Amino acid sequence: MPPTYLPPRVEQQMSLFDELKRRNVFRVGIAYAVSAWVLLQVVDLVLENIEAPPLVMQIFMLALAIGFPIALIFAWAFEMTPEGVRLEKHVDRNQSITHITAQRMNRNTIIALVIAVVLLLVDKFTPEISTEAAPAVTQVESAETPAPEAKAKEVSIAVLPFVDMSPEGDQAYFADGISEEILNVLVKTHSLKVAGRTSSFQFRGRNEDLRTIGEALGVEHILEGSIRKASNRVRITAQLVTADDGFHLWSETYDRELTDIFAIQDEIARSITNALAIELNLADTEKSLVSVSTTNMEAYDRYLEARGLIAQRRDFQRAINLLTEANQMDPEFAEGWAANAQAHSLSIYYLDVDRDETKNKAEAMALKSLELDPNLSMAYSVLGDIYRDRYEWIKAQQSYLHALALNPDEIEANEQYAQMLWRASYFDEALKYSSRATELDPLSWLNLTVHAGLRYASGDNTGGWADIQRALNTGTGASNQDFALRHAIHMSISDGNIERAIELTQSLSTTDWSLIGDAETKAYFNQLIPNLSSREDTLAFLAEHLDHSISLGFASPWATDIFWAAYYGDYELAEKIMEKGTQLDEKLGVLDATWFNYPITNPLRNTKPYRNLVRRINLDDYWRENGFPRNCRPLGDDDFACN
Repeated sequence: MPPTYLPPRVEQQMSLFDELKRRNVFRVGIAYAVSAWVLLQVVDLVLENIEAPPLVMQIFMLALAIGFPIALIFAWAFEMTPEGVRLEKHVDRNQSITHITAQRMNRNTIIALVIAVVLLLVDKFTPEISTEAAPAVTQVESAETPAPEAKAKEVSIAVLPFVDMSPEGDQAYFADGISEEILNVLVKTHSLKVAGRTSSFQFRGRNEDLRTIGEALGVEHILEGSIRKASNRVRITAQLVTADDGFHLWSETYDRELTDIFAIQDEIARSITNALAIELNLADTEKSLVSVSTTNMEAYDRYLEARGLIAQRRDFQRAINLLTEANQMDPEFAEGWAANAQAHSLSIYYLDVDRDETKNKAEAMALKSLELDPNLSMAYSVLGDIYRDRYEWIKAQQSYLHALALNPDEIEANEQYAQMLWRASYFDEALKYSSRATELDPLSWLNLTVHAGLRYASGDNTGGWADIQRALNTGTGASNQDFALRHAIHMSISDGNIERAIELTQSLSTTDWSLIGDAETKAYFNQLIPNLSSREDTLAFLAEHLDHSISLGFASPWATDIFWAAYYGDYELAEKIMEKGTQLDEKLGVLDATWFNYPITNPLRNTKPYRNLVRRINLDDYWRENGFPRNCRPLGDDDFACN
């Protein structure tokens, strides 16, 4: 039979293919790919445990990708011999051992493949079990409760406001209330990080991508749903999804009598914790998560609406009226008494009331709620607010720490305690609690503003400005923007950025304030603004209008006037404003030393009016018992100095 004829091109291609096989180029490529994959899995595990930045892994991947063609070229150009690695062209074909090298490479590749398969199986079938320890029980009587530390890794969730699908569309407050109640139940699962109400409810009615919401709130899971309430029946639909890909972990619809609302809340919370049980490493899953505190649905309905108003810091009179009715309908409703205590304690900043009488009412209500439920953390937090505003610092500290021992993730307790520590000039300690509050409720204008002021006053100007800008951009509308704007103005003056300070003051003069008497104060700012670019004009205006500024009462801008006087170097005028301003606030019952903790106002801390202020609010006694803050020191048994 004649030999088969092959065209020269085909014969050349077959010769190249055979040569690639002979030189083990294909085997080197396969072995390299498998070994590189195995190496990346090991490197990924190591880097994750040492919390290395993503860039390190990217460098490893790039290096291995670059190494692949280099390995192929090396396999083509070089050959293993008994004498070592030599250029292929220098090796006698009759003495070549490429067939032996091929067998070794086959064996090594099979070993690498087995390792790869094992890694794949382990990754697929082994659950990630949290190694986070359960929170230790804290001795609530101790004043040495440690400040909260950042947790290593938390499973996290946000509860978005449920949509009101009721026929009349008038049950939004009820839908919000149920959403918040479910949120509060989940907070009790301490292995679960739950985004705060203020932040989660920022996304009401906004058709945002789930991934965007998850990133903004810093959570991995999202609970959303709807409520349809008609007569005495309610239908609640809820679904739990992962934020990064929208994958549905669980969903359910409940059609019940309204009297079963607590059972529904418990079922929803339990379903969520069951869906996340492996990640949460939960124990005692049979225990009820919801404590039924009232069986009076009318009282509960009023409680839900009032809680929403308090959370938004608006219409406190209506909140108080609703909660007073709830207390009358069910005198055994502990949370109703605690909420009413909170509404009263906060109302002294928003309503024209007798502040001493209101604080006394709030204290009585908080104590009543604790008689009914001794483990109600919110009631202890409210007592902390009351004692702080009475300048009973030790009692306030003990109350806040008691609240946090019962519930370390109580946002109000973390936030209000941070404010107390800031007023007392304990910056470092205050930052720990404001950081936790901001972590739990990252879009709260209040949390962000306090955290911004603390960071700025502590020397972190960049961080302070980042937080205050977020506070101004939270979309809360005109309501409560005055609080963030005033801090931003003071920070701008401290920076010497007069253009920005004037621009912010113009915004403040057109904003609806949350304080009483804002109209007269805004008119005052409108008169002040044209003078602010000139040192002489500003100081002359402040001196001339000093008595008028103080006469504006609760909304007096005397604190901002101090910053302008200090900026233009007239600390004597700033001292006069401080003396009259603090006398006014003492009369109003809202004395606050916070404004003197900024760098530009620090020189005032070494003046007689400041020392008088500290004594009037009993801070010096607190310092002697709790330790003096930085930059202050005792002088003998009854005096002190601050630099």
